[in-house]
Amino acid sequence: MSRARSWGLSDDQIAQSWAISPQKVADLREENQLHRVYKEVVPSAGEFDEHSHRFYATFETENESDATAGPRALIVGDGPRKLGNSTANDYVLAMIAREPKHHQYQVVSHSNNPNSLLMTQWLSDKVYLEPMTEEAVASVARLERPYYAFVPAGKQELGRAIERVSPTTKVVVIEATQIPKNVVSSIPTLEFNGLFDGQVVYQLGVIGELKDQGVGKYQTLAKRYPAHLESDLAIKVTAPT
Repeated sequence: MSRARSWGLSDDQIAQSWAISPQKVADLREENQLHRVYKEVVPSAGEFDEHSHRFYATFETENESDATAGPRALIVGDGPRKLGNSTANDYVLAMIAREPKHHQYQVVSHSNNPNSLLMTQWLSDKVYLEPMTEEAVASVARLERPYYAFVPAGKQELGRAIERVSPTTKVVVIEATQIPKNVVSSIPTLEFNGLFDGQVVYQLGVIGELKDQGVGKYQTLAKRYPAHLESDLAIKVTAPT
């Protein structure tokens, strides 16, 4: 087990190799206290004494990340739903991060997107760049023991994983208030993704529906991004209502 972890193999990969369940692997890992440690991302490769407060996991012995001091909130990306290039999700997460910071919480982010707004120091005091899996999220929660954890809708299993290792953490689900519908059409259709700040509509992306060869219809199962929106139509959909 120790050698497999040092090679960077996940619970699922070990379980597949050993022909046992991932839960059995997790139990063995817990029994032998084989937990992740974290290394800090150093942009200058050690040439300068600097601290990025961005971390990645490994299975070595020395841990470079201690639990963040003071009350802390964990934000698990990548937002409540997928729309276009997911810019809208990033906006939602940025707004969520601002709220606990306003109340003097330290914001810890778990993200698999190095281009996320959560990477900025104005939104996150610490970032873990890790895959969005139960195993990885639980490991961060075990170390940080956050007061609150925000997880995206549709991934409640991540919240349950946090509660198992940090029972005092209050898990908050980031709900998608408007669930996209599966639209089926006999003609090409477009999906418009934008943000409205009360005065201006900002265009974030347009998705084109592709024809499903199996049924000969345009539907949400087959998409093309980016798609083109004619200038006159763009004016109409971005005009304030």
